[in-house]
Amino acid sequence: MIDINSGTFDQLKTLVGIGDTYAKRIAEGRPYQRTDELVIRKVIPQMTYDRLKDYIIARPK
Repeated sequence: MIDINSGTFDQLKTLVGIGDTYAKRIAEGRPYQRTDELVIRKVIPQMTYDRLKDYIIARPK
């Protein structure tokens, strides 16, 4: 499991469908209360989120 609030750029890139661009957008959009905010805030597309939602968490800071 990777925490989208504290995961490093390189850790985020290990997720399915996440490359440099999405990893940067995730990091710049922090903090997140819930993982689905990635889609709500248009950081990543729904299809990408569906593939990685079981591998991410959003721990509050």
